[in-house]
Amino acid sequence: MRALVALLICLAGPALAADFPALHAVSDVAADDMLNIRSRPDANAPVIGALAPDAQDVEVVRLSQDGRWGLVNLAEQSGWAAVAYLTAQDSPPDAERPLNCSGTEPFWSLQTSGTMLLTQLDTPTAEYFITTRTTASGRSDRYALGGGGMEGLATALITRQICSDGMSDREFGFEIDLLIDTGEAQTYLTGCCALTP
Repeated sequence: MRALVALLICLAGPALAADFPALHAVSDVAADDMLNIRSRPDANAPVIGALAPDAQDVEVVRLSQDGRWGLVNLAEQSGWAAVAYLTAQDSPPDAERPLNCSGTEPFWSLQTSGTMLLTQLDTPTAEYFITTRTTASGRSDRYALGGGGMEGLATALITRQICSDGMSDREFGFEIDLLIDTGEAQTYLTGCCALTP
């Protein structure tokens, strides 16, 4: 019997992982109360923040091993919220979900939606109109966005996996490789992404 349970857990693991990161709404919390965010997935762990009882668009990056806690980001740190008080919101396929991405050394940010808006230090914001959204063949955890604009071409390769920006104590649910081609030079940037509403 233990072998069967272990097998079922192993089979369920990838399916659960494929569901995250995902946006959630706080539910079943009294209007005069808050949903605590804790430093560890434990009801006795210190409270490091809170979510309003009507909060929406809360990104849950991953679940704890027992599946009872979800990792969420607050400012420059991550913490744990009880998933019993979180309800998943509807979301489009990965390649159509808006993201807010960033990287360090050099510092840059990219917002994706109908376009890719790239901001770098000491450089005007570049806009690339997305013309292709391609999911990797045989894979559901990675996809590519391609587009162009006055500044040249951009290709974003995005993978659903835990990512760290190296500067904060946050965890992100997506990793990005960004290739920029101005026609005169190529730039390769790497970083992490979070879901945006």
